[in-house]
Parts: sequence; C-alpha cells; structure tokens
Amino acid sequence: MRESMRKLIQAALAWSVVCLVLGFVWAPALRMPQLWALVGISVFANILQPAYSFFEGQRVPEDRWTARQIVWTVYLSQIAALSELALRQRASLPIDWVFGASLLAMVSGLVLRTWAVRTLRDYFTWNVEVQAGQHIIQTGPYRFVRHPSYTGALLMFVGGCVLLNSWIAAAFAAVGLTAAFVRRIRHEERLLNSTFPEYAEYASRTGSLWPRLF
Repeated sequence: MRESMRKLIQAALAWSVVCLVLGFVWAPALRMPQLWALVGISVFANILQPAYSFFEGQRVPEDRWTARQIVWTVYLSQIAALSELALRQRASLPIDWVFGASLLAMVSGLVLRTWAVRTLRDYFTWNVEVQAGQHIIQTGPYRFVRHPSYTGALLMFVGGCVLLNSWIAAAFAAVGLTAAFVRRIRHEERLLNSTFPEYAEYASRTGSLWPRLF
C-alpha cells in the first residue's frame, strides 16, 4: 500500500508539472477530455507498473542498455504527442471512433501488461537477467505471446498518441518502441535460449510480440 501511494504521488506530481506547462503554452488543451483520459490511465498505469529508477543504468551486462532505451523512447514519444497537440492548437478534438479505438487500445494494453507482470511475479525484472530458480512461464498471456508486457506497453503508448490525434508522435512511438522492444527481445531470448533447453520449443509455437507473427 505504501509503495502504491508513493507511485500515485509520483505520477500526480509529474502530471501536475506537465499540465502547468501545457496550460501556459496553450490553456484550451486543459479542457479536452482526451487529455484527462490520458492522465487518468497514465496515473493508474504508474501505480501498477513495477518500480524503476528513471536514471538507473544497466544492472547486468546482458541488458545492453535496452531498459533505458525503452524508457527514454516512451517518454520522448509522450512529450512529442503533447507538444504536437499544443502546436496544432485545435479548438477541440472530436469524440469519435478514433477516441473510442485509442481508449480501448490503452485500456487493453494496461490490462495485458498488468496481467503479464502479475503472472511472472518475482521473475519480472527491470534488466535482462535470469534469476535463481527461474523457469519458463507458459500460463496466462504467455500461452500465446512470449513478451506480452511489451505488447501491452506498445498498445498503451501508441494509443495515447492517437488519443490526442498526434499522428507524427504516434508514428514515432510505433516505430521507435517496436525497434526498442525488438532489440531487447533479441538480447533477452539469446540469454533464455542459452539457459533453458526447452525455450526453443516454446518459442516455436508462440509469437514474440503478437501471436505467431514474430
């Protein structure tokens, strides 16, 4: 409970600063329901997200700085989305199918990522590493996808850009985050293949980010 409260306060303070800056640059943005939907989902996601240090380096050599690459790509894509919203200065954003689809993508991504993290429990780590006693989890979302937490993050953060109709930022998020996750997956699976003989068989019948596509 104390950790959840700390993460709630952390997210609330961060978004307070963002909204103050956005209000100074272009105040009408603060009246958009899309912005507050993004804030609400982001705060909730931060509470459910395992704790991490923004400026922390790699803990193990196998990580190859992939964790930091992902975090910085996420933050840059969201800053780009808010900047694009402010620069375009549209009077309002429509409550249409784009709003519904992007909101659904964000909520689905949050549910999927949370499910994946809870399924792995203590085996979910910030860096690429194998822990003592670890084994290959093949239950929950891992029955179909080997890295569902990354899939969930993609849906959340690309969906957040689309929610604001920030199309340039959405393209950057889709390409940049996919590249970051694929790079991490390459290092992660190299380690898993060398540690667990059964991993190759598991990988042969499951998808990497999407079911049977990678």
